[in-house]
Amino acid sequence: MSKLPKVLHLAQELEFDEPHLNVLREAGYQCYIGRDRKHLLSQLEAEEFDLLIIEWRNDDTTDWMLEQVREFLQWHGPILFIADKNDEEGLHQACAHHRDNFLTRPIQPNTLLSCANKLVQNARYTMHQDCFEFGPYQVSLGLKQISLEGKPINLTTKEFELGVLFLRNPGRLYSRKFLLKKVWGIDCDISTRTVDAHISSLRKKLNIKGDSLYRIKTVYQHGYRLELLEETEAVA
Repeated sequence: MSKLPKVLHLAQELEFDEPHLNVLREAGYQCYIGRDRKHLLSQLEAEEFDLLIIEWRNDDTTDWMLEQVREFLQWHGPILFIADKNDEEGLHQACAHHRDNFLTRPIQPNTLLSCANKLVQNARYTMHQDCFEFGPYQVSLGLKQISLEGKPINLTTKEFELGVLFLRNPGRLYSRKFLLKKVWGIDCDISTRTVDAHISSLRKKLNIKGDSLYRIKTVYQHGYRLELLEETEAVA
């Protein structure tokens, strides 16, 4: 892997976490731990991660966590569930949610590493395809070009990078802090007006306006997300 993969893990049983995270660290993974659910979600909103590891629990806490990650944040990266072998119901639910992205205890270090590598590599392959489309937009990473119905749009470098993020992950919520770090390389909460100004310009250049079926929505106290509206919601 060219870039060191970043893993975020929800710490619930530290005596289990550390030995297994050490296996990943030794293989070159950058491992981050969410102290609790709120802390994990705040990290997921502010940083870019390649893999999320969650302890599967047969109760409402796991369902709530998945709803926040997939529905609210619209984070669609790979999730690896860790479950007890005798938790048959939990395993079936995990399979239904994310097919075979799970491991059961006891976990062998090589098995954990192999599974993590496969999930990250598959996700990166999908994310780094040179060209993709979303609705009327065509994106070429090689040419650094976004087109609207085949017509190239004149974008600055920063506008292009922002456009790629939104068009590649429609619905995903991006915080201003995340955008500053990802696009500008600024790891702090300053210059948020720069983000707002570029988003405003991007809306105009992508022709996202009142009667459009697409909208870069401002989410209060969080950031921005690209939304697809129903035709009845788009107003002139």
